[in-house]
Amino acid sequence: MQTLLSISKKPYSTSTINIGAMVAKALDSKVTLFTVIESESSKAQIYDELQSIDKDIANPADILIRQGNPDNEIISETKSGKYNLLVIGARTHSSVPTEFIFGDTTHRIIKDSPISVLVSRGITQNLNHILVCTSGPSARFDAIKTAIKMSKHTNSKLTLLHVSTAIPSMYTGLTQMGESLADLLQTDTPTAQYLRDCAALLNNAKIDAEIELRHGTPTQEILRDIDRNKYDLLIIGAAKRNSISRMLTDNVSTQLAMTSPIAVLVIRNNL
Repeated sequence: MQTLLSISKKPYSTSTINIGAMVAKALDSKVTLFTVIESESSKAQIYDELQSIDKDIANPADILIRQGNPDNEIISETKSGKYNLLVIGARTHSSVPTEFIFGDTTHRIIKDSPISVLVSRGITQNLNHILVCTSGPSARFDAIKTAIKMSKHTNSKLTLLHVSTAIPSMYTGLTQMGESLADLLQTDTPTAQYLRDCAALLNNAKIDAEIELRHGTPTQEILRDIDRNKYDLLIIGAAKRNSISRMLTDNVSTQLAMTSPIAVLVIRNNL
């Protein structure tokens, strides 16, 4: 596995390097440090600076420098077929140009990247509690399997959250807020079967894990859960590429990457 850890102009973001190195280590991934420069004349100096960052990476990192437009070069590199994961940083204040700005750039990268994307946000010291969210039967198990792999490596707690936007019509005696996870799992609905399969994966992994069910708008409920609990990383799975729900799932992923107070890993491929 190969991770493309993209950082912008100096001073390089410590938070992006830290979470990128942490996730890469948990996934047993090699790392390529990547930056885009404006002028070829600065390449030697930038290379030396990237070499100094290399000491923060578990394994010796490759260094890649390109000249041109940052987001264009990032997208181009993700489409080279060399990488499984892209790590980018983000800033909340547009007046500070030293990291990528949330908005059009982040939206485009997440939307156009053919590989998984980790967007760093805030300071992450350790991965003690991971939140993984799935859209249900339309999603694959890539996000769950990635979360399990990371949980095992870091010995972190794992919470799987599913947000239900509607109650199956077969429920006649339950209100929308009254449907519990236990109630849902007793049915033969596709969502129930999917969550049972997720539970089996968690049980077989023998990790500290739990499944939670919420009702409402996915983005709002996920952010509310993050606000209530101390998570270190949010992992969200993408819908199948040919599914009708892909646009909705991708929209949720992008919204969370732009509004979540913690780092967000958007899974587009098996890590």
